[in-house]
Amino acid sequence: MASHNVKLTVVSDLICPWCYIGQRELQNAIEETKKTHQEITFDLEYRPFLLDPTLSCDHAIDKTAHYERKFGPERMKSARQMLVQRGKDLGINFQFGGMIRQTTAAHRLLLLAHQKGGTKLQQTLLTILFRAYFEEEKDIGDPILLSAIAEKTGLMTKEETLSFLSSDALKREILLSIKEAQKNGITGVPFTVINSKYAVSGAQKAEVFEEVCHYVCNHDLS
Repeated sequence: MASHNVKLTVVSDLICPWCYIGQRELQNAIEETKKTHQEITFDLEYRPFLLDPTLSCDHAIDKTAHYERKFGPERMKSARQMLVQRGKDLGINFQFGGMIRQTTAAHRLLLLAHQKGGTKLQQTLLTILFRAYFEEEKDIGDPILLSAIAEKTGLMTKEETLSFLSSDALKREILLSIKEAQKNGITGVPFTVINSKYAVSGAQKAEVFEEVCHYVCNHDLS
């Protein structure tokens, strides 16, 4: 049986709750697709986006206060209720406290993880970062926290991570990737591109991703 590869590129930001939901839905879709198309392999890559470029990289602020200023208490209450229910269905226990700051540092680590370990290492790191921010209320812009997470995944030691984050390594690549997404008309995340040909916008249910994957398998790869 000939093997075929499906390339999945997801533009995402780590402080976007719908990106966390989208990751879970996409993972479920991949697993279901593999059951009926065992010849298919998936190359999954997450690329950066900044939901709020006004946030500081160096100074964290209260997450709840920030979002209530930005969206208002009533809109936030409604969004939380929706996220809690959608997250519960996927095994995500959303919490809404903690601090928020810009995610460039974490994006740099994710890019490095993909360069060094491909889909597997990047997904391991991504999952830990999402859980830390959305379920454990941790500040994923904190270099100390990031260094501990990087070491846990085997990406780098704590000392190597702190040295990496204090340098300019991969900053330009992250900026260019974000500009490319904007040039391509991406204004919201998550945004998933399949084989550079098909696009799925938003945190769709796994069934939607499955439908697209099945179409690709049956038409583009047949």
